[in-house]
Amino acid sequence: MNRSKILQTALTFLGMTTVLWSLITPSAVAGPEQDSALAEKEFARGDLVASMGLWRKAAQQGYAPAQARLADILDKAEEDAEAADWYRKAADQGNAAGEHGLAQMYLKGEGVKKDFEQARIYALRSAEKGHLDAVILMMEAYRTGGLGLTVDIAKADEWEA
Repeated sequence: MNRSKILQTALTFLGMTTVLWSLITPSAVAGPEQDSALAEKEFARGDLVASMGLWRKAAQQGYAPAQARLADILDKAEEDAEAADWYRKAADQGNAAGEHGLAQMYLKGEGVKKDFEQARIYALRSAEKGHLDAVILMMEAYRTGGLGLTVDIAKADEWEA
């Protein structure tokens, strides 16, 4: 067999190998959005280990929804400092769930020093984006004087509407 025939055969084999490899390893080329979606499926199946690995991978790639979701799980596991860090990363990207989560951390003083002003700032940012839990938090804060606010029923009613 001559040299050009050997080279052509090798290139054909490598091309087929690449195609086959991409078909059998789709997660190797999955982006953070796909990893996060797969994490949700694994979580729904009860596989916390697999879901946490996928969320962490997506979060480390800067995907804000995964950062907020990973923080939710860490918060439930009482890993407060790490949860606050991931919430902050998501919030810094303008993610409403991250902003709400960080507001809750400041409100309770979990993973961060308790700070009603910071809690109010992040809750308001999230509520203005329509995050339901943050809207309820703002409504209740105005109704009861929470988050360091004075009672203002008119503003509470605006958030309720």
